[in-house]
Amino acid sequence: MSQNQTLKPLVRLQTPKPPLSAELQPGERKGVQSVERAFDILRIVEASAGPVGVAEIAQALDSSPSKVHHYLVSLVRCGALRQTGRGAYDLGTTSLGLGLSALSRLDTVDRTCEVAETLRDEIGEAVFVAVWGNRGPTIIRYFEGFKPLTVEARAGLVLPILTSATGRVFLAWGNEKQIVPLVAEEGDVKADAIKNAVLKADIGFVDGDLLPRIASLSAPVFAYNSDLSLAVTVLGWSGEYDHAPHGAVAQTLRAACQTLSKEFGR
Repeated sequence: MSQNQTLKPLVRLQTPKPPLSAELQPGERKGVQSVERAFDILRIVEASAGPVGVAEIAQALDSSPSKVHHYLVSLVRCGALRQTGRGAYDLGTTSLGLGLSALSRLDTVDRTCEVAETLRDEIGEAVFVAVWGNRGPTIIRYFEGFKPLTVEARAGLVLPILTSATGRVFLAWGNEKQIVPLVAEEGDVKADAIKNAVLKADIGFVDGDLLPRIASLSAPVFAYNSDLSLAVTVLGWSGEYDHAPHGAVAQTLRAACQTLSKEFGR
């Protein structure tokens, strides 16, 4: 496998929420309208299926491209947005950092990351934690294993639903309304069979489905209301660790995630 081979993120379209800079309601405090307008732009980009052009943003805001451009210059300058080679705009490193920082301050995320790091130390393979983001299963913390992997699995990376162990966890236990559009984009008619296999094994698993010679196991972590909260995934070379869905590593991973779910009140 080439060292340049990477996991490619998937994107999907969402409908933007009403503008923050809408007309004030009675009793509301007056704020800085330009700041709210800037966040309107960020929300439009965040909800899009990919980079967005100035004209599209202006149309969504019912504004002129020239006015929107001034905001875009500042948002790019501070890293909240980045400009692509084609002149469109996407979320920048500052936006990613803010999102990850907000997630890291949640007790469930911190605790899950602690357990994930302990798992890495115990089994020696790479381990990462993922949540459901606006574009699908998204890695928020990655712990490198003791064996080098030529796979780019970094914080912020979005994983496919059907061909990654993490995605299959969300397919099996996640919100169906969120999952269905992504499954349709991936265009695989075997989704039901994959889901049933994961539910039967009580763990997500792949062996070369996403990348050659890479095998993964992934287990769900549930919140107090029994909703799927996070997924913890083990990643390593196929044949170099026990990646069978009922093997020793799977049992260790499954037990750790079940304990976390109980801690979180499930």
